[in-house]
This record gives sequence, C-alpha cells and structure tokens, in this order.
Amino acid sequence: MFYYFTPATEHDFMFNQMIPVFQNILFEIIADLLSAQNISYLNNQQVTDANGTIIENFNFMNFYKYLAYEGLHNSQSYQDNIANNLIELTKYNTYRTNAINTLQNCQ
Repeated sequence: MFYYFTPATEHDFMFNQMIPVFQNILFEIIADLLSAQNISYLNNQQVTDANGTIIENFNFMNFYKYLAYEGLHNSQSYQDNIANNLIELTKYNTYRTNAINTLQNCQ
C-alpha cells in the first residue's frame, strides 16, 4: 500500500513522530558539533522570559528537541504547539540562538 503525504503532513509527521529520533542523533554527535568549552558554557545558561524570569536551566535534551524543530515552522503542529505558546516559543528562540552562537562549522 502506498501512502502519499503532502509537505504539510510530512512536516506534521516529523514534528509529532520523529523529534525523539532527531534528539537521539544529536545526542550522539554533539561532541562533533560543539567544543568542550561551548558545552560547558551552555550548561551554565538559563532560558528566561522577557521579564528575566527563569523558565528553565539549559537542558541538552531540550536543546536537541528545539534544534530538530528547525524547518518545521509551517507545520500545523509547530503553529499549535510552539508559535501559539509563548513559553514554548521563548524556549525555541533561546535554544536556537544558543545553537547559532555555539555550533561549529559543520562542513
């Protein structure tokens, strides 16, 4: 049997089913993506809201999760679970910024 997924449903499938797989892959290769110094730096970071209230201490499994959301912005699942949830959006943006500032060139 052949199933045809539209790009929207493919992205929703990735969002809802594949994030744990992506998290595990990123966990396995993190030493290739971040220097020991950057790993140490990130372990001392916090996710805060606009008022400076701590939402959570840096969490590598959440770091991997929010990295895996990259590119899924147009999925309905992203819109429902991230874009329309201020705390989740703050976490996504904070972890994404940390990734941009610390990930090594992956050529």
